[in-house]
Amino acid sequence: MLHAYRLAYPDSPHAPERLWEWEKVHVGRLLWNATACGRELTHRYFPTWEALVQERLDEYRELVRDMQDMYEEHHGRKHNDRRPTREAEEQIKHTR
Repeated sequence: MLHAYRLAYPDSPHAPERLWEWEKVHVGRLLWNATACGRELTHRYFPTWEALVQERLDEYRELVRDMQDMYEEHHGRKHNDRRPTREAEEQIKHTR
């Protein structure tokens, strides 16, 4: 069983999820951040390394997609930009 932690933002329910951390040094930084900034830590057990890795990959992809969406909303799209990430992801899912 692996123990992993991440920051939670109870006052901001729409804040994007943070990545799970399991290494002592990173968990210590999360604890400092939670204490200093009034945030909370969320704890979760993962049965295997593979389960933790898959969760982190899925969350990382969501974070990248969300950041791209926020950038595009703020800066707009250029004429020669590619399709939005969500649309591309949906097409990839349907081809598998």
